[in-house]
Amino acid sequence: AKVTAEAVGYKGSAPLLTDLIGGQVPVAVDTLDSLIPQHQAGKVRILAVSGEQRHPLVPQVATLKEGGVQLAASGWNTVFAAKAMPQAQVDRYAGLIHKIMQDADTHKLFKASLLDPVAATAAQTRQRLAAYRQQWEPVIRNSGYKP
Repeated sequence: AKVTAEAVGYKGSAPLLTDLIGGQVPVAVDTLDSLIPQHQAGKVRILAVSGEQRHPLVPQVATLKEGGVQLAASGWNTVFAAKAMPQAQVDRYAGLIHKIMQDADTHKLFKASLLDPVAATAAQTRQRLAAYRQQWEPVIRNSGYKP
């Protein structure tokens, strides 16, 4: 389908959802933790998910790939530190974060926020960043975006 769309930047999910529910914008891209409560309340309809697989909380919703869009993307959070931070301190923080991410209460908090509790090593994070750069750099370059 030939679709023309204009990207509109929002300062967070709340104003985006207000405009989506109010009909000021016809479609939106946002995270499932913001959309699922509105979906469950019947205020929005989730058209597709961007992950490689259907999401277990909305298994009836197809992926973009199932709809013919050759794109897969998922959100994730990473803890960064200044490059000048001493390695001993980096290792200490990494160990503490890994320990926290193994905690059952932490898992409950993540799940309550509709997030998957995953702790990656620094090497795994570098690999993921490199893969994302490889995936998204051409898209951004071809879009004509200027910072």
